[in-house]
Amino acid sequence: MRFRLTTVSLTVSAIVLTVVVVLIGASLAATSTPRFCSSCKSHVPYVKAYERSAHRGVNCEQCHTQPGPFFFLTSKMEALQQPIAQLTGDYQKPIVGFVLNQSCRRCHTNDQMFRVIVKNGIRVQHEHLIAAGFLCMRCHSTTAHGTAVPPGSRTYPSMDQCLVCHNNHYTDAAGQVATARCDLCHATPPKGTQPLSHKNPQWHTRHGSLGILSTCSACHTGKNACSKCHNGIEMPHAAAWIARHGATVNADGRKICAQCHDTKTYCDTCHQVKMPHPSDWIGKHAATATRKGTDSCFNCHLVANCQACHAVHAAGSPPAHKLLKGVPYLLPASAAPSSSASALSGP
Repeated sequence: MRFRLTTVSLTVSAIVLTVVVVLIGASLAATSTPRFCSSCKSHVPYVKAYERSAHRGVNCEQCHTQPGPFFFLTSKMEALQQPIAQLTGDYQKPIVGFVLNQSCRRCHTNDQMFRVIVKNGIRVQHEHLIAAGFLCMRCHSTTAHGTAVPPGSRTYPSMDQCLVCHNNHYTDAAGQVATARCDLCHATPPKGTQPLSHKNPQWHTRHGSLGILSTCSACHTGKNACSKCHNGIEMPHAAAWIARHGATVNADGRKICAQCHDTKTYCDTCHQVKMPHPSDWIGKHAATATRKGTDSCFNCHLVANCQACHAVHAAGSPPAHKLLKGVPYLLPASAAPSSSASALSGP
């Protein structure tokens, strides 16, 4: 059968092709609207919040796809799984979206972002943040969707975020130090301005774990800013603190630790035996180790500590070493007890 190219066939082909292109374009446009997104029950709260926001005139795809036709089409192909996921309930709960900086910059141009903005008494310059590689979502994840965003994913432009860099220590590529001077950001600083984290009712006793310690020095600039409240103890604790804290407790008592720790229970998390050891501990420690295991012993002690007394067994395999449960107990040649120590220990 021979195919003949005629005016009629060309016209029909052109019409069919036009209809297909129009249908594809209409489908892509229709599936990019908030109304289409709200057809999924899981998206309804997000769409309702969006409709009340300042971004209600922005198409969903403008934020939730990376700029460019290729990424637009690939996102549409990925979205083909969504109807099945919605019907089966096999989708991420809660739903968490992501917006790239490039999507925000479609509308928020350099003219807007690279000038100083003052709002609610706070002065901010986004140019440095963008140059440092910060994501817009780090401070603005609730934009357009408000409280519909799950609590754990909500971020706001708070002082805690600023202090990540503005702590008098961070230096940018040009060597400029990000100062923590209050009037840099606070155009009209209210009395007692403090980071949001400080308003936590447990801040006084738990700030070491709730806060970012590297940012404390932004406001607490004194050399002894931490130690003057922590009874003279170096804060944060030095790397050797575990080995040294016993002497501090012996000198000043457990009350020095009670400011941050519940000494009735906290100490027992490591010390499974009475501390400090009672006077008859040497005679009882083997039985205690058998009963409780040696894990707690090695929180403070090294196997070499055992060798200090048990040097006579350095070359043997006495039954007591079964307590070590596979821990090698032989000292390396460089740390082997001296002949005088062996002589003192007796045969």
